[in-house]
Amino acid sequence: MSKACPTRARAMRWWIAVAGCALATSAGAQLAPRVTGETVIAQLDAAQRDLATKAHASADPQLVATSEQLAHMASDLRATLSGSDAAKPVDIIDGRAQARARRAQAAAQRTRAYLAISDGCLGGDARALADALTASVKRLAHAEDSSKDAQPVIDAVETLDHKPLFALHPGDQPLAFALIGTNLSDAQCADPGVTATDGQGAPLAVQPVITGVSAARIELKLPPSQMLEPGSYVLHVVPKRKTFLLGCVTQPEAVAVVQIAKPLRLSVDYTLTAMCAADHGGAGKNVPLGAGTLPDISAYGSTVSQQIDTTACGDPLSYAVSATVRRADGSSASIGPIVQSANASITAGLPGGLSLNWNPSIHTMFVRSGANTCKGVH
Repeated sequence: MSKACPTRARAMRWWIAVAGCALATSAGAQLAPRVTGETVIAQLDAAQRDLATKAHASADPQLVATSEQLAHMASDLRATLSGSDAAKPVDIIDGRAQARARRAQAAAQRTRAYLAISDGCLGGDARALADALTASVKRLAHAEDSSKDAQPVIDAVETLDHKPLFALHPGDQPLAFALIGTNLSDAQCADPGVTATDGQGAPLAVQPVITGVSAARIELKLPPSQMLEPGSYVLHVVPKRKTFLLGCVTQPEAVAVVQIAKPLRLSVDYTLTAMCAADHGGAGKNVPLGAGTLPDISAYGSTVSQQIDTTACGDPLSYAVSATVRRADGSSASIGPIVQSANASITAGLPGGLSLNWNPSIHTMFVRSGANTCKGVH
């Protein structure tokens, strides 16, 4: 055999070793550490501190109470995970302690999702988000303990494209969303039962339909919900689990809360004034042309308009517009006056994602609602 053969053999072994190391490194990089009780407590502590900061800044007593609820959950979990249990992976600790740890982690994750999206919310949408968080944390904190190791827990409610969902606007189109969690289904058993009730436990007139299911995700479709009253609605998930000898056994229920927000209703009050040219070269004068309220906006992406009689000023030099946005919850915000020459349109942004436009060529005031700036409401 030639001397080249051993050289090629050594080179081949070296490349195999390098490839093996690369694969091991790649695989290792994809694996996150198993969640322990200590990890959950740290997550809950961090979420509680950040929520307390937001509650203080917004002076919202409901968020203050929710922050305190999270602190109680963290204290309770510390007491529950006595001895070495806190350092163990959550998957292998005692059933009741495991259930508390999973619920605590769900509360932390739900709070973290709220904090990530709530800054873009105003008025009734902001209230709906806070109400949904409060109801979710309260139910997680007061859920009954179970000795079963595979107790189901819902960590999040999402849109089908994986965006956090806390509240829904009633509408005439079906609503699709997903529940994310642990032990929500067993492939060896029938689909879990899912029912929707109001906050007091009364079944809703419209019930969700399962469109997809796995152990970590249940996709649902809610029929048109224009008749739903604003308030908290609870989704109850009751899965089954295959056990030795007993077959598919019903598990404790997991719950998630979605808020039905008040219907969108925005009104815009406006004032339009013209600076008119004076006769014989004198100073111009301000002439009020109109003051009123545009038709209500009741849907995102919609436009309302109103024509204004401008004959009181036959030779305008400029126009000035002021506007006030009023929300259904009683809050309001104003802009203006904004002045522009008479041959140019006036365009301005209004609070709440609205845009105003005065078009002097057709003597019409427009207001358009853009997309909802509150990402947790759909």
